[in-house]
Amino acid sequence: MSAGPARHFLFTVDADWVPGSDRGLEALLALCEERRLRATIFTTGRFSAAYRALIAAAHGAGHEIGVHGWEHPMPTFGAENYRFTPVARRHDWLLRATEAVAEATGRRPRAFRAPYLWTDAATFALLERLGYAIDSSVPTRRFDGLLGMVNHVEFLLAPLDPYHPDPRRPGRRGASPILEVPPSAFVLPMNMSTLRFAGLGWALRLAGLIGRRAATLNFYCHPWEFVEPERLRFPPGTPSRHTHGLGPRWLATLRAFLDATLARGYASSTTAEVAACGSW
Repeated sequence: MSAGPARHFLFTVDADWVPGSDRGLEALLALCEERRLRATIFTTGRFSAAYRALIAAAHGAGHEIGVHGWEHPMPTFGAENYRFTPVARRHDWLLRATEAVAEATGRRPRAFRAPYLWTDAATFALLERLGYAIDSSVPTRRFDGLLGMVNHVEFLLAPLDPYHPDPRRPGRRGASPILEVPPSAFVLPMNMSTLRFAGLGWALRLAGLIGRRAATLNFYCHPWEFVEPERLRFPPGTPSRHTHGLGPRWLATLRAFLDATLARGYASSTTAEVAACGSW
């Protein structure tokens, strides 16, 4: 990677299809306005269709709107998998989601994040055919073990900073026209779950550890994390880590994390702005 003009901090939001979580996205958009952050919102097609005005407002406020699959149902892993299901099914999900987001924003989305961060070379080829320019699904340096679903050994040593992948092996550098902007991790993911369960201090240490090795930090959270559980409609069988200990109180913790991280000299950027800097 050539040295870019700035260290980039990406505040990304994964809007899974969880009815009632629109309140959480409203709160996150208010936080972005308060802190002058530009977010990249990866929304599922169903969320965009159900809360079209909200997604349109986010786009109008200057946030980047990407795609996070059609539904990303929880916890039914096999229902929408961009790694092992037939490519024709992936194409259908992605096309429907792309159209839903385009209808809400008036612009065809160009950034994608796979549900569960499960992706492969066939999904990259599909994204290229559908006109996508950015992906943010390769979980480099992350290994959940028995605690989660992200255990892709072939991605462990993928670059931490944005890179153009090998079309046949997305975990390696190559000549794909798609820019990979990996979600940041170092064993633990740099996301709201780590912030909630490990605490602010550990999350800041993790950001510092990654920041010493990469110029780009890519943090993500979910709108449902900031809504009281009784206001949400999770499918039966959703893991308890997704349904307990949620609510607006986490906005203060997130605000503290953002302030401390940005104070380290990062520029708030969207994935499109990172791609446009042309230094990868």
